[in-house]
Amino acid sequence: MDLLLVAVALSSDHWLEARWDDDFVHSGLWKICVNLVCAVPSELPDYIEATKTFLTLGLLAGLLSAFSLLALLSSSDFDAMSPLVVSTMGSFSTGFCVLIALTVFTSEFAQVIKATWPHISFGWSWGLGWASILFFLLTDGVTLLAQESNSS
Repeated sequence: MDLLLVAVALSSDHWLEARWDDDFVHSGLWKICVNLVCAVPSELPDYIEATKTFLTLGLLAGLLSAFSLLALLSSSDFDAMSPLVVSTMGSFSTGFCVLIALTVFTSEFAQVIKATWPHISFGWSWGLGWASILFFLLTDGVTLLAQESNSS
């Protein structure tokens, strides 16, 4: 669930939303849309690139976490490191990367939104990103408890 939220947040284009008269503008990390016409900017600001990079790193760490849980469920024999430990580390890394990405994006736009609200606001893609952090914290807690009960 948490990995799906990160993937949808990363790929969707409703990080920021704005309304002026009859125009509805929304933008994501990859494109900007005015009403139904979308365009991909040729150059993006550094904070957008940083947000995309940390979300992508988080997605990769989340995939590592998911695959290690699958390895645990398939009873694969790992000598070097427990799949549960790898899953916990991957999940924690994902949550941390997503937190960095959203903090960078939010800090860049907080003052703009404060000054122009209700015309410009954070969109549902941004909200999904923050929601995913809560799910990763929950996942981390569950895997840590499972790890503790496994070692007993």
